[in-house]
Amino acid sequence: MDTSKPGPLLMLGGGALMVIATLLDWRGESAGLSFDSMGLFGIVVLLSGLMIAAVGGIRAFGANVSLPDDIAGFSLDQICLVDAFTAFIWTFALISGDFVEIGVHLTWLGAAIAATGAALNLRTPATGAAPGGGS
Repeated sequence: MDTSKPGPLLMLGGGALMVIATLLDWRGESAGLSFDSMGLFGIVVLLSGLMIAAVGGIRAFGANVSLPDDIAGFSLDQICLVDAFTAFIWTFALISGDFVEIGVHLTWLGAAIAATGAALNLRTPATGAAPGGGS
């Protein structure tokens, strides 16, 4: 495991926190995966959290596993950043309502952590890049 790059570990931790938070109460008696209006948000957050945690875990601990460089013209880090930032915006907007429970707070916190990890991965130069970067 390479601890000099904290991005994958942040993605793993933030994604796992997003997944765990969907099982907790979000508003009143409804959890993130309940059968009401919050259920759609919870399902999207759960799937995003699973994907982000999987990418972060594979990058942090899967030395012999190769992930695709890009999907439909976007890198995996860009996709994870957009997913995490979208989950952050959705759940952070929910905290202004009534009867907000701990699940919403943990979700936006996990999404912020995952987005930070994906942004750090985007800022890290590729391992095969030349140090001068001239053209």
